[in-house]
Amino acid sequence: MNIQGTYTNKGLALTAKTAAGACLRVTRVVGGSGYTADIPNAAALPEIRQTLAVGEARCAGSTAVLPVTLAAVGLESSYTLTELGVYAEDPNEGEILYCVYRLDEPVTIQAGSDTVLRFYLRQTVSGDGGAMVLYSPAGLITESDCAPVRKMVLGIDAPSHAVTMPASELQAYLDTLPRLLTEHYVITLSGTCSRDIWVKDFYGSGSFTFRADALGDCVFAKDFQITNCSIPVQMKTLKWELDETASPYRYCIFCERSAVYAEACSFNGHAKAGRGVVSVGNSSAVLAGCALHNLEIAVEASWGGRIGVYGEDPKTECSGNAIGIYLRQGGLVLLGDLVPDLLGGTYNERNGMNAIIKGGKFV
Repeated sequence: MNIQGTYTNKGLALTAKTAAGACLRVTRVVGGSGYTADIPNAAALPEIRQTLAVGEARCAGSTAVLPVTLAAVGLESSYTLTELGVYAEDPNEGEILYCVYRLDEPVTIQAGSDTVLRFYLRQTVSGDGGAMVLYSPAGLITESDCAPVRKMVLGIDAPSHAVTMPASELQAYLDTLPRLLTEHYVITLSGTCSRDIWVKDFYGSGSFTFRADALGDCVFAKDFQITNCSIPVQMKTLKWELDETASPYRYCIFCERSAVYAEACSFNGHAKAGRGVVSVGNSSAVLAGCALHNLEIAVEASWGGRIGVYGEDPKTECSGNAIGIYLRQGGLVLLGDLVPDLLGGTYNERNGMNAIIKGGKFV
């Protein structure tokens, strides 16, 4: 697609004023489906079909680049784009048709579609008042450009990846992944990780599975935080051994505005310091056959957080905790029939509205 720009006579007069130091103020850019026969004497673009979004002009010396965007999503009816009209404000005459850009190939704009066209209109004004109008195709987005991306965004499935790495390299790997269109990742870990891990702002139709071949093969010594993720996060046979930095603000798993499922994992505090699994901010955490030992708080559900704890023989998997369940402001904990009410702690603590349910009854 090529586009040619032509000034109107009033536009040329305004261009001379800008060359002499006046400020050019573009008032609007419109798209039309007509044909302006006598552009120099034209006062308006015929058959205007929509107004385009105009971005902030970028100026360098005597050259100004005006980015404009045409989007079809809000249109009520389709049309064929044949030309663009740029209107500007003349200090003496008010709004005038400044110049007209004509497309060499008409483009069909389908109402309600995802079609987006972006034009960069470049103007260079010489010192003697002469002017030249150029168009750069850089940044032009057509339907063919959008189609592959739209297919990815609307996809109901995603590719799968199996990755094996030392736990100490996990954060660096996560930082390389795209956040918007997350795929399915099964990450097998080994060794010890002595730093915080952040799984944050991942979206899409994929998922994360963090696993070890056997319990003890991978050990985390600090927080594993899952925040603001729309994809599910699964953990299998991972172990936490909180180090000497454990405190009331050190967690094995911190889940916020996300969902996590942990199976056959082990959460261990440091001399009853540190917390096990915390679910806050309308999050969900499920612990299936997991161990909870020597923690200040085994599980915490706060501000709409939900935690489910169940297993085949969980009585042997909870011990040495100070507080079993900590609840506040809308926290909910569901216990399996074999799970001890205190999760190996000496008491449960409640603050504000909350509930612990076991076997269909409130505890």
